[in-house]
Amino acid sequence: MRFRVLFETEKLPVIYRHRVVALFKEALRRTDPELKESFYGSSVPKPFTFNISLPPGYRVVKRPVQIDGEFTPEKFPVLREVPVFEFEGGAPLSLWISSSDYRFLISLFNGLMTLKEFSFSGNEEMLVDGERLIWKIKRVFPLRDRPVTKSEVTVKTCSPILIERKKGGKKVPVTVDSPEFSEAFTTLTEKIFKTLHGRAPKQPITLKPIKAKSKKIKHTFKAFREKTGLPIMTLTVNEGVFSLTGDPEDLSLLTMTGLGARTGEGFGMVEVIG
Repeated sequence: MRFRVLFETEKLPVIYRHRVVALFKEALRRTDPELKESFYGSSVPKPFTFNISLPPGYRVVKRPVQIDGEFTPEKFPVLREVPVFEFEGGAPLSLWISSSDYRFLISLFNGLMTLKEFSFSGNEEMLVDGERLIWKIKRVFPLRDRPVTKSEVTVKTCSPILIERKKGGKKVPVTVDSPEFSEAFTTLTEKIFKTLHGRAPKQPITLKPIKAKSKKIKHTFKAFREKTGLPIMTLTVNEGVFSLTGDPEDLSLLTMTGLGARTGEGFGMVEVIG
């Protein structure tokens, strides 16, 4: 199940995903604080994913961004020129949310319906060129899912897929041009599937690139900054068109939840296109 949120704002820095998570936390706090605590009181995989799509006619400029009182452009040169999307004409942005957990979706939907606006920025948090940003929420509405009825489907990424494996005690990215890509995806999916659904997939789930590429994106969240002392992390992710195979029921759950790691931070949303 999916739904869409239309909102307006003047600017959106490229490091925005952690603020979408903050929006979710606020919505759940209003309607289902117990669920909020179960999701965000630990680091377990989340049964949802999201993506923001931009309206036509936006431009990308570089602006100073203050993440919080500690991570400022004055202290960190990398924050002096952060890519920022700017919008004209009041065209709305779309936040797409997908999940296999109906309690989460209903609670989130109801919570978002109570919000007229969301403070993307705080007094010291996520200031763009010294200015505070507000998201004006215009509309929240459900969408129809395209059911998966086949054991092989073609999917297109709406938000990039992150695949990682452990090497020397550290997580390293696995890209579409790596011979380990399909195996790493299958192994990661089995682990996440057991955590979220309490069982293994009925048959191995595979993902093979059809027309895909890897790229680097910027991301941030509080635990990373506290652990490393750095303001921004760079992740190597994968996007494009892929062949996804497995049991149709499992594929339905997977495409609703998201593919790969960090789905709850806005990675791995896909659309079934064939």
